[in-house]
Amino acid sequence: MATQVNVAVAAVMAGGRAKRMGGVLKPLINVCGAPMIRRVIESALRISRHVAVITSPRTTHPLISEVPSLVNDPRLHLIEAPGEGYVSDLRVATALLRKPLLILPADVPLVTPAHLQSFLELAGRFPSADVVTLVVEGRGPVGISLFRSEGGYWASVVFRDDGMLTNVNTWEDLRSVEAVCRDLNQAWG
Repeated sequence: MATQVNVAVAAVMAGGRAKRMGGVLKPLINVCGAPMIRRVIESALRISRHVAVITSPRTTHPLISEVPSLVNDPRLHLIEAPGEGYVSDLRVATALLRKPLLILPADVPLVTPAHLQSFLELAGRFPSADVVTLVVEGRGPVGISLFRSEGGYWASVVFRDDGMLTNVNTWEDLRSVEAVCRDLNQAWG
């Protein structure tokens, strides 16, 4: 029987170039009444006592301006990567941060602590995997991964598509996530 992996640090990747949505900094887009990045950080803090937010020279100041807790909350650690692209920024995070390291994109705003706990439980079934990534059935990877080390054997865990693990890369994705929010609000009354 597998046990849940306890993460040393969760890292929220927020160093994007703002190209996909016409220059709009995605982590700051409001979803369900809060900036995407705030929602992801709140879920991460339920899984790990330490959350690193990986920014870039383009994103650091706008993120701090809109989400002051990035510098005021002792549980959050801001790391400015060079901003040369996601893979480059990910290398910075994996090189600097303790493992096991949970990687979360700042633009999967409806990820919940329950999603993350389930992912970590499933990742526990692959103790020899250096990296375990979350794949949404029918859509592929969404950027959520567990790094035990930097390379070697990769494994994937597949989640059923509940609409909440949408990586917002387009305006259509944003409309889809907002529709899920409306449905949840109606269900909760």
